[in-house]
Amino acid sequence: MSALYRKYRPQDFDEVVGQQHIVRTLRNAVESGRVRHAYLFAGPRGTGKTSLAKILAKSLNCLEADGPTTTPCRHCESCRSIHDATALDVIELDAASNRGIDDIREIRERVGMQPAIGRRKVYILDEAHSLTTDASNALLKTLEEPPNHVVFVLCTTEPHRLLDTIKGRCQAFTFARPTVEEIVSVLARVATAEAITADDEALAVIARSARGSFRDAVSQLDQLATACAGQIGAEEARSLLGIVDERVLVEIVDSVGAGDARAALLAVDALASGGQDVGQLVGDLLGHLRLVLVTRECGEVPASAPLGGEGRRALADQAGRTDERLVVTLLDGLLRVLDELRDGGDPRLPLELELVRAARPSADRATDAILRRLDALEAGGARPAAPAITVPDVEPPAPAPPAVGDLARTWRQAILPLVAERRPSLAPNLEQAQPVREGDVLRLRFPASAQFMRSFADTDANRAAVADAAAAVLGERLRVVLETAADEPAVPAPAPPVPALVDETPASDDEVEAALVRSFADAFDAHEIEEER
Repeated sequence: MSALYRKYRPQDFDEVVGQQHIVRTLRNAVESGRVRHAYLFAGPRGTGKTSLAKILAKSLNCLEADGPTTTPCRHCESCRSIHDATALDVIELDAASNRGIDDIREIRERVGMQPAIGRRKVYILDEAHSLTTDASNALLKTLEEPPNHVVFVLCTTEPHRLLDTIKGRCQAFTFARPTVEEIVSVLARVATAEAITADDEALAVIARSARGSFRDAVSQLDQLATACAGQIGAEEARSLLGIVDERVLVEIVDSVGAGDARAALLAVDALASGGQDVGQLVGDLLGHLRLVLVTRECGEVPASAPLGGEGRRALADQAGRTDERLVVTLLDGLLRVLDELRDGGDPRLPLELELVRAARPSADRATDAILRRLDALEAGGARPAAPAITVPDVEPPAPAPPAVGDLARTWRQAILPLVAERRPSLAPNLEQAQPVREGDVLRLRFPASAQFMRSFADTDANRAAVADAAAAVLGERLRVVLETAADEPAVPAPAPPVPALVDETPASDDEVEAALVRSFADAFDAHEIEEER
């Protein structure tokens, strides 16, 4: 029994799915008698290049018609032999195996011979880009002065490797990747003909896995039908084909974008524990992130995206809410993981490392990570803090309750350290503040000399962070107010990150600039580099 992709290869122009611009042009050429002596079919693998070449050959040589026809009978000796690849007048050559000058010389010697039973001799040269330079030059001579009864069809996935002189002597067609819907329509037709039961979701899974190749899609359907005894479900298709559910990819990227490295790592662990190939996961994540980036930049989901309606909506939604710098960071990191995978390494640890780096810019000293941390500061946010490590089934000891009677001591010993843990860039600017409780209001009073630090810290997000820390320690929610006590002397603090300016003396521009530099240096663990003279 022949493979399904051979059995259900389109046999005439009406059965071709997609590539309508090519079908229309070839139909017109056959009907008007203007068939060229050489064609170049270029495009990704499995998109129908060889199938259309054979249909063209049938149209030129059908014995039931009085001449070339756009509707070959499919039953005469010529049509059947072309379909079975046994026709004397249609010669199929794989240039990857017959790439030398001697092979092309043999063609040149036989090209003058008249067709055996048909009207035209058709040479179909697959992987034409594999020809050597000498062989290409020998073929060029034949293409320049071909006999009237010969038609050449050169098929290639890499047209840029062909000589320009060869491309210039052919009528070129570019084959586009089919959409998921087009592949599903072909799969549904084959499944019905073969009595294979497969729901719409399963067919969509197969179509997305084929990545734009009709041949791969039908081959996978054939494989799954055998493995599942003719009953194919979506989950079985994902499991047997090693496909990561698109929803899981969306969740991983969302987790990283939210700074939740733990959720991203748990998702990877669940996939790996379920038998998922981590290398495949890296490739799927790369493909998904590329679509996120393209969608974000173009403002719409690209037509070539191998997704159904629901998947396209989810992609558009994620592209709209995901930071561009995060997407670029993840793409760069995953490309490094892919390089390690090609070198034979285990991709799991590098993948997890890149996810953590992207989720927590504080763990990465690269320029993009620092820029993302600056973006967070400008927005009043903070770097995602490392999550607390928990040990399952182990009861942690209860912490000693803080002394809430002395608010100043509680502020120094409990609240401020908690702020420092959760928001490292904020805590140094609160060192000189003195807490005062007034009912449900917690006032943080800064000395006049610390006006800059109060201004830096006084944002909605920072006040909320202090309120959260205070609630965790005091057990009640207070409204936080930051203010400057203009008449009070500065309160000395141990090793302040930003030195207090001289009391009651206006700060100069140089002093303010120096304080700002020190504040950022503390926030990013940086130091100044003196220029060499």
